[in-house]
Amino acid sequence: MFFKALLLGWSFPLLLFSQASSPDTKKLVDDLQVLSKQKSSDLVYFQTSKGIYETEEDVWFKGYVLNPQSYTLSAQSKTLFVQLINDKTQQAVWEEKYEIENGIVDGHLYLQDSLQAGGYTLTAYSPHSFYKNTSEFYAARKLRVVKKITENRMVVEVTKDSVFDFKMFPEGGHLVSGIRNTLAFKATNSKCEPVIVSGTLFENNKPLIEFKSVHAGMGRFVFKPDINKTYYVEISNPKSTKRYSIPKIQTKGMSMQLVGSNKDFLLFNIAQSKALKETVIYLRLQVRGEVYSLAKTNLNSQVKIRVPLKDVPKGIAEVTLFNANFEPICERLVFIKQDQKLYIKTTLDKSEYSIREKATLKIQVTDEHQQPVVAHLGVSIYDKIYKNPKDAKNIVTHYHLTTQLKGKLYNPAYYFDLKSQNRKEALNLLLLTQGWRRYVWNETNLKEQSKPKQIVFDDIKGKITLPKKLQKKPQQSLPALIAYNPQNEGQKKIIFVDSTKTFTIEPKHLKMGRQVYLKLLASQKPKYTFNINDYAFKAINAIRKTKAINYPLVDRNTIKPEKVKPFKYPSDIKVLDEVMVKAKKRKVHRDKYLGKLDSIAKLEMTTDYVCKENILNCPVHGPFEKGNKKPVEGKIYGIHWRTVYEEHGGPPPSGIIPKHPPYKYPVLTDEYLMSRFNLLRVKGYYGKREFYQPVYDNEKSIEDPFPDYRNTLYWNPSVITNEKGVATLEFFCSDINTNFIGNIEGVGGNGLLGNVLFEFFITKLTD
Repeated sequence: MFFKALLLGWSFPLLLFSQASSPDTKKLVDDLQVLSKQKSSDLVYFQTSKGIYETEEDVWFKGYVLNPQSYTLSAQSKTLFVQLINDKTQQAVWEEKYEIENGIVDGHLYLQDSLQAGGYTLTAYSPHSFYKNTSEFYAARKLRVVKKITENRMVVEVTKDSVFDFKMFPEGGHLVSGIRNTLAFKATNSKCEPVIVSGTLFENNKPLIEFKSVHAGMGRFVFKPDINKTYYVEISNPKSTKRYSIPKIQTKGMSMQLVGSNKDFLLFNIAQSKALKETVIYLRLQVRGEVYSLAKTNLNSQVKIRVPLKDVPKGIAEVTLFNANFEPICERLVFIKQDQKLYIKTTLDKSEYSIREKATLKIQVTDEHQQPVVAHLGVSIYDKIYKNPKDAKNIVTHYHLTTQLKGKLYNPAYYFDLKSQNRKEALNLLLLTQGWRRYVWNETNLKEQSKPKQIVFDDIKGKITLPKKLQKKPQQSLPALIAYNPQNEGQKKIIFVDSTKTFTIEPKHLKMGRQVYLKLLASQKPKYTFNINDYAFKAINAIRKTKAINYPLVDRNTIKPEKVKPFKYPSDIKVLDEVMVKAKKRKVHRDKYLGKLDSIAKLEMTTDYVCKENILNCPVHGPFEKGNKKPVEGKIYGIHWRTVYEEHGGPPPSGIIPKHPPYKYPVLTDEYLMSRFNLLRVKGYYGKREFYQPVYDNEKSIEDPFPDYRNTLYWNPSVITNEKGVATLEFFCSDINTNFIGNIEGVGGNGLLGNVLFEFFITKLTD
């Protein structure tokens, strides 16, 4: 159905096929799709185990790395660089690398007790999602950290905003005299939050049309502007004395109106001024850089074009009207197949459970035709009090709206909530008031990003350096390196050095462990040195503050200012506010492997001595001579001239009395140990950990007196439904008797996205 449209005149239909290979249409297709192929980016989304955390808890997260056009799992990037940023200081309090496995990241991070309470942002950067030449950034998740959940207060700010912004947006981009035009409007305050308005359009100082906002300060009205008349808008509620001029009216031109739509087609009315001659026009529909429909017809006065949607994927579509010279005349954004998604149905074996009781959850995933879908889901079940009411993001809104439109959106979940009765009209208004140039796949925006400048990379480059006196001499062979994890001695990989003395550390090396060591396979002479360029987070920190995080605004009307009612501990349980543990200080080695090297170095250094003349290992005064002492790390000693010249292959010139050069006795730091043993260390992928879930499978375990105060009952980032679209999970309740909430999000193999929330109650049975 590509490049096919049904053209309807006023009196008879005309079926027209426009071939992509024809000379007149090829340009309209190729120009866009060449640009879209250059946008080889990832779209990253975070799902977390909950929204509010206490210090000394783990933040469990799932990262989705999707292809930006098909919304299927992407294998383009192998490494996800993750930071937790303090919103107040903008400093990263956590930064680690995580492995991307077939588009999915299974990760966690630990919240230190030293963290300040407040807002934090979890951010992610892949080699193909974070570029230097982009202004906005999407891969983020807002979290709230508290010392205790009782300290969390849901405060709803009362906005007293004198700033009022009212803007109007002609459908298609402009108003044309003598042709019916749709004029959309949007009213906001200084925080970009909507303002409900009503007002009047005046024509020659006489009231012409009264209007009011339909959703989130947005609305529209239709009228036929006249270039010979004057127009303005007055807002009656909230009361304003300001007059707002409407956009400029063109004397003559073309207009484009969407006059009908459903899941199968879009119907557009194209009109032009009577003064214009009959001409050829083209109507193109594209979604995320792919052209799905292209119509060509003659336009005299007006014509209706029916665009089929059978093969068009869900999402924002840009519809552009071109004249005979392929110049864009009108453009408009339309949302296609709004209700197409993963339908996730959850069924618990009970609606209410007792403490420590086993619960069974059945998940059924289908498409809009009730056909089963194999989906990759993330599932979290937690105490409802830890839900962040100020977070308005989910996987559907992130991929279909937030990442597709420039600027912050207000409460995007409304447009995909089946309970929102006017969601279709509301979403249409949103796109009318955004303007097509806010669409990231618009040709202008694609041209600006046609040559993305990468900041981080999957690979890490390193280089070997020879001593200066040998650098100009030809080398017959170069040494190799061996990468290994001391915790797994059997796992070793060879890294070869190329002719430019450069070597590459690949993801297969980083997945060997959190600390990966590189051993240079070379003799001590000549002495090679080598270094690596592992500066990813330094590069990220230098760039990220220049980019705006595009994060949706929450509907504050949905936040109910209620008192926090956390779980109350039983009276027979004593909860200590503070415990002080004292211990003797002891030297802590960097890791076990470096501790081993430290011991070897110290053993070798036991034979070192300093003579009475402060010469290290003096050949004149032997090791057992009276007055010798042990050297001290970091102190300066002399090296006997005879030792120096022997190491360089011969005695000093005759008649010269050499000096004893100074030498700083080594301090056994990480850097010294690694250089001494010809080693380098690189930080690998942060390891996975299994989410703890107790099993109360017998009476003894149920009656265990040790309390179970888990506020997160279940976390699984890798729930995959079978060919029937079904997955069944089991978990055990804790001793917390309160409301619990379940959150399921995921992606299907066909690129469909979905999310669902469900609730249940845990109660404590009384005798």
